[in-house]
Amino acid sequence: MNGSVCFRIIAVLLCWSPFRLDAQRTADTVFRHPLDIPVALAATFGELRSNHFHSGIDYRTQGVTGHKIYAARDGYVSRVRVDAAGYGKALYITHFNGYTTVYGHLDGFYDEVAAYVKQQQYRRERFQVDIYPDSAAFPVKRGQWIALSGNTGSSTGPHLHFEVRETQTEYPVNPLLFGLGVSDRTAPVIRQLAIYPIGDSSTVNGVHSPLILPLEKTGGKYRIQGDVLPDVKGEVAFGIETYDRISGTENKCGVYRLRLLVDSLVWFSQTMNRFSFDETRYINSLTDYGYFMEKKVRINRLYIEPNNRLSIYDSHIRRGVISFDAAAIHTVSIIASDLHGNSSRLDFRFHHAPAENGNENEWPEWMKMPDFLKNIYERELVYRYNGFKMTVPANALYNKADIEITASDRLPSLYSKVYHVHNTLTPLHKPVVIDISADSVPERLREKALLVRIDEKGRMSGVGGAFYNGSIVKSSLSFGNFAIAVDTVPPNVVPLNIPKSKNMQGYRDIRIKITDSLSGIESYNGQIDGQWALFEYDAKKDLLSYTFDAVRLTRNTQHSLLLRITDAKGNETQYRSSFQW
Repeated sequence: MNGSVCFRIIAVLLCWSPFRLDAQRTADTVFRHPLDIPVALAATFGELRSNHFHSGIDYRTQGVTGHKIYAARDGYVSRVRVDAAGYGKALYITHFNGYTTVYGHLDGFYDEVAAYVKQQQYRRERFQVDIYPDSAAFPVKRGQWIALSGNTGSSTGPHLHFEVRETQTEYPVNPLLFGLGVSDRTAPVIRQLAIYPIGDSSTVNGVHSPLILPLEKTGGKYRIQGDVLPDVKGEVAFGIETYDRISGTENKCGVYRLRLLVDSLVWFSQTMNRFSFDETRYINSLTDYGYFMEKKVRINRLYIEPNNRLSIYDSHIRRGVISFDAAAIHTVSIIASDLHGNSSRLDFRFHHAPAENGNENEWPEWMKMPDFLKNIYERELVYRYNGFKMTVPANALYNKADIEITASDRLPSLYSKVYHVHNTLTPLHKPVVIDISADSVPERLREKALLVRIDEKGRMSGVGGAFYNGSIVKSSLSFGNFAIAVDTVPPNVVPLNIPKSKNMQGYRDIRIKITDSLSGIESYNGQIDGQWALFEYDAKKDLLSYTFDAVRLTRNTQHSLLLRITDAKGNETQYRSSFQW
């Protein structure tokens, strides 16, 4: 390695100053488990999810709801949020040590908070509320009962989502660093190795495309199946498919730390201690987004794309991209570790030769620092094509992309051509703005017009949007096929347990399913005897439910029910019924 390259390495390492949090906690930063059942985790901090990192840990609740949840430490209830999706019913407790704990997907809150939340819902006439009580309103002690475990919001099964956040920044921090004492003796699994040629003149085994290699485990270590020797020319980078196993569960959990060593030199390192919600979408650059979209397998890149500003990287040499001056065989080790010290290691060799038409002492054009951020990524880009306009905001792309736009004739149910915008394998960090001319939309239907996305099988889904300046305009967080459609069909309402004039004595609640075929449910309003009633909405089940409330509803009386369900284009369905309770 020559002096010029050494200087670049030192410069990168000196300017890199990652956040570090020691695994050994003081008494001021130790939390108790929020449950009193045997500890079993279903997910870990930083786990790779669609468009985001998992920001906490998930406790199993034995497949049921209703387990008591306890405060992890003294503090006060600082926030209560109720939502149809996301964390569902969630409770936030601010502690006096600089951290806040979050308890999500709850079935309900302890009595005082539950009464307060219901009061606020009726006052605001809204199911979904986000409340910030005064710090003196609901003090709690360590081990105090605060909630019941549930399955609300976007949860796919009963569990408790538990987070630790820095109170001042609201950055989530790995909860397993806070003395929870989770036991784990199982090392991570490494399944596949990805080798990426970087730059136009680079190849892997003679081809300018990524090479995915299956792995095998022998003698406690991983290696490439068949122990093959990849041949690389020019710039190269690596990635792996890996996940962690927690003792006692078969779930594929997130890996805590990844390190890449080239000829025993630490070339790249990342650690899941802490991140910002503002940067969580960078997961689409950390992972090979295109490979995931095609194969539904996540490969963690062990290098940093040009416009990836994620903060989890501890150190790197040349952003993880590898090249050398002369042809030689090099040794690579990739180590995947969990927070408990269990680790797995992949060792392999590769043959490297300089690119035939490039100087290996020069960085690829898109990797140059610090000038690489002063390029196309930091500028707003506007594309126009035959009645179509797309605005790509600054810093929406992670890497260079040659955006292509074509069009095909409109289908009978559409009011524009179908515009094929680049491809769905390229991720976006920020939404692009799609603008399609609405010349073909009759004036009487303009308020009902919206953008739709059409998949490879011709299936249509609503994107949304509104008529503006002769076009239908809406933002989108992905590329794809877009067109204009109209939505004149009101939502569908199906009563599940309340036919008209039914005697509901002995029932706990009223249940009604609501769906919309295109623009989506925008709002709902339920009234009983002409008064607003608290109908809870479970978006994942398309379910509205009203729990009978003896405080607000007279028993042994005939009652009238009116539901108004409205979609995003103003189409409304009214459902009326009467019942005795």
